[in-house]
Amino acid sequence: MTGAAIVGLGLTEQGRRLGFSPRELRRRAIDAALADAGVPRERIDTVICFGALPEDLRYAGLSPRSSFALMSGGATPALSVVVAAGLLASGQAEYVLSVYGEAFTGAAPRLEPNHGGGGRSDIGGYSYGYPYLYGLVGPGAVYAMAARRYLDAHGATSADLAEVAVVERGYGSVRPGAVGYGAPITVADHQASRMIVDPLRLLDCSRPTDGGAAIVLTTAERAADCAGEPVAVLGAGTGHNIANWWDGTMAERFGALPDAAPRAFGQAGVAPGDIDVAQLYAPFTIATLMQLEEYGFCGAGEGPAFVRDGHTGPGGSLPTNTGGGQHSGFYATGFTPLSEGIMQIRGDAPTNQVPDAELCLVSGSGGNGGVHGSWAHVSLVLGRGR
Repeated sequence: MTGAAIVGLGLTEQGRRLGFSPRELRRRAIDAALADAGVPRERIDTVICFGALPEDLRYAGLSPRSSFALMSGGATPALSVVVAAGLLASGQAEYVLSVYGEAFTGAAPRLEPNHGGGGRSDIGGYSYGYPYLYGLVGPGAVYAMAARRYLDAHGATSADLAEVAVVERGYGSVRPGAVGYGAPITVADHQASRMIVDPLRLLDCSRPTDGGAAIVLTTAERAADCAGEPVAVLGAGTGHNIANWWDGTMAERFGALPDAAPRAFGQAGVAPGDIDVAQLYAPFTIATLMQLEEYGFCGAGEGPAFVRDGHTGPGGSLPTNTGGGQHSGFYATGFTPLSEGIMQIRGDAPTNQVPDAELCLVSGSGGNGGVHGSWAHVSLVLGRGR
């Protein structure tokens, strides 16, 4: 057990073209997280920013002793929990705020080449190091390579990816505010959707959304004085897939092994079979399949059958991405699985609440490091305060 607890969660509206600036979305998320925790602004002594700027502190009325940016792509929100736990354990902080907010759909991308200065709004910001020179542009291309390798290695098909999409859209279709709300899909719908980058079809892919998210963390002892229901960070682990570049296996693993998952499970004193619900960083359907296997919920190549047999769906042995995930819920990078994990453990998910959920696995991945498939990875085991 890390000794850290999440005591506040703030989520803004999540969707496309909301009409708010990233800074305003971050401020709204901060307001909501502080209100949820019952922690006044002046008690926040450390702020961890993901895509935020120093001016945000003034705009949100914060005056911490320390603030800094943390960047490991989609792994950043989960990594911020790990960093916050260390700051709390070492006495460097008492109340830590981690905040994210982006408006990805506010303006069309500028199709400019990568000249080293690309931002999030132009295609240069989505290049992947030197493979970009050979046409590897955007995350879809990276995940497609992993998907093609997986399908060929295990005799799986696009229809197996479709099963993942159907389950996650099923969750999202009943969650108000989700991008898939009111729009369930079938395997046939998936197969009829257009190809984006072989073998990934449109309905294998998540869509960018606008929104803000923030969490407040403190020690387990201080958590008793907070208004928000505490969620204990029972275990955490980090890993990096870039080592697999050197042995040519970069598309074979997602990054949970050999380090992140075993450390998180070991620290929490649990095994995969103890997990009640999973929230996985999965902007593409292949990521769900690969992580189900890598985390040990099923064997290599058994992910499609595991999903098809209903294990990840409502009432299954491991309900997964119960808010629709990044695919059919919303895309707030790693805050998508993290926020749903917090709500599930608190027992207040607006829909698809897993009864008596006591242990939740949350994953985060990103920061490809310029080499395709070289994901940084963070594993968290969240639970009720013990």
